[in-house]
Amino acid sequence: SGLYGILPRDIARNLALSVLDVAGAPAQTAKICRPGNTVVVIGGGGKSGLLCLYEAKKRAGVTGKVICIATPRSAKRAESLGFADHVLVCDATNAVEVYNAIMEVTDGKLCDVVINCVNIENTEMASILSCKDDGTVYFFSMATSFTKAALGAEGVGKDVNMIVGNGYTKGHAEITLQCLREHEGLRKLFQE
Repeated sequence: SGLYGILPRDIARNLALSVLDVAGAPAQTAKICRPGNTVVVIGGGGKSGLLCLYEAKKRAGVTGKVICIATPRSAKRAESLGFADHVLVCDATNAVEVYNAIMEVTDGKLCDVVINCVNIENTEMASILSCKDDGTVYFFSMATSFTKAALGAEGVGKDVNMIVGNGYTKGHAEITLQCLREHEGLRKLFQE
């Protein structure tokens, strides 16, 4: 059952391996985002986050809304690619700050899909509070405490579906490599 992938001929080996390292995140994003969804990617300025922003924008379409939450430095990367309708500089460990920012840009409706790609602890509640009831929170971050997420959602009375980050999703390599083929700016950023 071990996984393998065929390295593409049109993408340099180092670039392909770099992107395949986080291939589960954009592929899972492609799987859970629907046209018209409001999607937030927490940690959207990082490697996996940028790929998720791209897939979210593609899948949510013109009727959807994509929001990026990033640090000041990584927000510039996200803004330069233009995948997000809103790029918010917030401290992802401050759940109330993130919640208030999301409430403002969604006119109080919150998000259908929340994707957490940050690599620091204590961002579970920011993710949960950003999601509307019956929405989906995808924790790709391996810094996630699933105890905090489960008990936190219960504690604040949030009925959300939570997905545990998994580096494998069917078609993950193909979907992620296709992102680089489709968007020259994304490819150039990864090359740099």
